Amino acid sequence: MTNLLQPSDLSNFVELLELQLEDRITPSQFQELEETIRLNREARQLYLRYVDLHGALLWDLALTVDADRAADELLKLDRVRAEVGASLDVSPTELSQRLPARWIAVVTAVCCVALVFVVSGLVNTSTEPSIAEVAGLFPEKDTTTSGGSTNTLVVDGDSSFRDIQPAQLPIVDKQPGDTEPNTDLRPSVSVAVNTQPLKAETSPSASITVDDSPADHSSTEPVVAKIDRLIRAGWADNEIAPSEKADNSEWLRRVYLDTVGHIPPAEDVRAFLADGRPDKRSIVVDALLDDEDYIRNWTTVWTNLLIGRSNPRQVNRAALQKYLRESFAENRGWDDIVTDFIAAEGSRDENGATNFLLAHVNNQAVPATAITGQVFLGLQLQCTQCHNHPFNNQKQDEFWAFNSFFNQIKVKDQPKTGNPELRQVALLNSHEGGPTFYETRQGLMKAVFPSFEGHAIDASDNVDRRSELARLMTEGDSPQIARAFVNRMWQHFFGAAFTPQVDDMGPHIAVSHPELLDELTRQFVRSGYDTKQLVRWICNSEAYNLTSRFNSDETNVGDDPTLGNEPLFSRVYVKQMQVEQLFDSLLIATQAHEVFGSTWEAVEERRQQWLQQFVVAWNTDENDEADLFDGTVPQALMMMNGDLVDLALKSDRGTLLSRVARSRTTENEKIETIALAALSRMPSRQEIAAVRKLIRDSVSRKARPADQQLAMQSGLQDLFWACLNSNEFILVH
Repeated sequence: MTNLLQPSDLSNFVELLELQLEDRITPSQFQELEETIRLNREARQLYLRYVDLHGALLWDLALTVDADRAADELLKLDRVRAEVGASLDVSPTELSQRLPARWIAVVTAVCCVALVFVVSGLVNTSTEPSIAEVAGLFPEKDTTTSGGSTNTLVVDGDSSFRDIQPAQLPIVDKQPGDTEPNTDLRPSVSVAVNTQPLKAETSPSASITVDDSPADHSSTEPVVAKIDRLIRAGWADNEIAPSEKADNSEWLRRVYLDTVGHIPPAEDVRAFLADGRPDKRSIVVDALLDDEDYIRNWTTVWTNLLIGRSNPRQVNRAALQKYLRESFAENRGWDDIVTDFIAAEGSRDENGATNFLLAHVNNQAVPATAITGQVFLGLQLQCTQCHNHPFNNQKQDEFWAFNSFFNQIKVKDQPKTGNPELRQVALLNSHEGGPTFYETRQGLMKAVFPSFEGHAIDASDNVDRRSELARLMTEGDSPQIARAFVNRMWQHFFGAAFTPQVDDMGPHIAVSHPELLDELTRQFVRSGYDTKQLVRWICNSEAYNLTSRFNSDETNVGDDPTLGNEPLFSRVYVKQMQVEQLFDSLLIATQAHEVFGSTWEAVEERRQQWLQQFVVAWNTDENDEADLFDGTVPQALMMMNGDLVDLALKSDRGTLLSRVARSRTTENEKIETIALAALSRMPSRQEIAAVRKLIRDSVSRKARPADQQLAMQSGLQDLFWACLNSNEFILVH
């Protein structure tokens, strides 16, 4: 396979792309283009990035905005042309002859993306010291380094967690050798699992109350058995053995993070490890589903999916969250919730469901069309906004037929109910009929009427198009909204979906376990779109109860979706904590919330302030935003030196560290309490010995008792800091 696109081939490659995207390509030319993309990595990456960027090309800009702005962009283009030409070793004149004006923007954007990846790779070559090296806490262990960064977590001598790669751009027919830069900046730590007897925990952290009565799983077991059978069939077909069952500490930490959004309090870990009931895992799942943090967690998850983290204009975030909290508290069917979002009308303050569309009705509701497809249908509809889909039979007119359902939306500033002196933003329907007009790439204007999956509706006046769309989206035994929801929930718990991208389930996308996806979709619909029941099926499955480590003979090493391989779920894939999960887990581990306020409002205000440092909003046609949290330098600096971590490590009264340092417990018990609070497990004998030696060496150098006490506190601070900055804490495994 050729990895580089030679400058001499660029002109022909660009011409073929132009012909294809303008529907003027011949079969022989398409075959040539397809072969180039398939065999040439650089060509493939350039093509895929163009598909994502084509909506913002200067060609479209010149057609849709005023001449002055277009002229300004063309002046910028002249400066860019020289830079791009230099990078390709051609003159600006020759480049102008090779590339149409709109292609300069594409090549420049690709160069910028490539520069970001190069810089990320250079930054990542600086080796982060492991926590063991920084604090001298744990026994040293040789680890394999990649790109100058150590990212292997060791449990009892076995390689546990491999490098966690950032989200990958889609790759067509990925070939061996197609790799992405490693941007993981997280430090590593060597840890060990211990099953020695447990001691009582006195930390006052909030915990989940576990009901001692046996749970009724009569409606759960048949579906779980079907899941297990179909997953095992995949293992057998691929001749691999699954990893071992996760130990109780690993499983408990994972199910808390996935279900309620934070790590378990230390007393919950002690109680669970001491519980001898064979079905204690199922009991914990049921308890978590009934806990108020389940409601808060999924409210956060879906608020971010629906409107992002950057608080879009015209949106009442609190009202949307209130609507979601009430819906998840009542365990309303997902079909009813989707219907509310699609057909919502009224004030943004009084009807929280209106805020989803209010966030995306700009630009002729094109963002609403695209995001509705991604979030609720798992489809990348925006690919056909400007032309027919290059890989399947989806057409441009289908995008605009779907968009036509939203063209009745009117946003109005009206008097507030009960207080006419106050104004409020409302989402209304105009009930006007008629077609929607769109322009082809050849400049032709066409008209289309509302249609979804081949089902057209009456397009006359006084027909509520969005209500009709909600009906079409939710009817049938296996609608796409159910398939998309099952796929997204599976990805949330396992770290990989049945499709390479969770929001791209188009007809050209291969499904890893089609029979299982179909079965779960049917059962989900039959359950009345019961979200809790779907979570119960997933969490009780054999695959979810496996460890995230590879098996002992490493025969399932290839089961790694980050390498572009099809997921087999022979282990649970390691995930990066979401920013909200990390914040809430820090509060649970350190109990720092006791310092800056114990009320929900005070904690939530501090939480939102903390989150905004990782979010950047972009003014794009799809209302995109960037998340600067996943393995980035700001995240690493925040964890090492941030206000929240600094507050947690202070000896002020109220924090866990303060209580541990002042308690009359033994050194071993202090170390155990910190390990349980941060890592949800007991420390090994080797770890206890190493920490005790570290502390005693520091204390022995002090003569006065007061100085010795400060040295003890300093040693415990080092231990806690090391735990909070370890891979074991910051990853969901």
